[in-house]
Amino acid sequence: MKQLKFFLAIIVLMLGLVLTFSPFLKNTILDKKVHSLMEQIDTMDNVALEGNRKKVEAVEEVNELPSELDVLKGLSYKGEPVAFMYIPSTGLKLPIYKTVTKQNLLHGAGEMKEYDKLGKGNYVLAGHRMKKKGLLFHDVVRLNNGDKVYVTDKKKIYEYQVVHKQIINENEITIMEENGKDEITLITCDIPSEPENRVAVSGDLINSFPFNEDFKNIE
Repeated sequence: MKQLKFFLAIIVLMLGLVLTFSPFLKNTILDKKVHSLMEQIDTMDNVALEGNRKKVEAVEEVNELPSELDVLKGLSYKGEPVAFMYIPSTGLKLPIYKTVTKQNLLHGAGEMKEYDKLGKGNYVLAGHRMKKKGLLFHDVVRLNNGDKVYVTDKKKIYEYQVVHKQIINENEITIMEENGKDEITLITCDIPSEPENRVAVSGDLINSFPFNEDFKNIE
């Protein structure tokens, strides 16, 4: 048993060294993992997603990009998504998780407020801006007014239209306040490495309709 543990420790160490010296490999692993989690969501119905929302999950403070060790820990991450999002203009497709934790943000977007509801009030999502184009929230900073953002719990689809984008201080919290309307706010770092500010993209709810798998093919 001791030999097995030692052998596994050596493997983890070697993988850590490989990831340290190969950001490309790190990003590739994350990309494939997120794709796998999206395939998992394809097999879930709205009852399963709603069941995940009822579960209690602790919130963590996340102020930096995931480390190589975080990526290794994420290899066994299963995730309990409550919804997923799709942005046609960038091709972004991500799971949405109930809270902000290291592993949740490593594999999708996290709801910033405890009682967030899709299509109700200011629905706020946070995500990492990775260095690789197309990974997690990297392309959120490229959104322009008029771009569409779709979120769904597989019961209903909520369609938002981007109306504003701004740079905010990392400690700014008023961006999450209610404004008397149904909207979405996407928050990510302004730059991938050592960011001091955040980019906040706001969109107004313009439509909602019953869930249909074909909506992921909207361009």
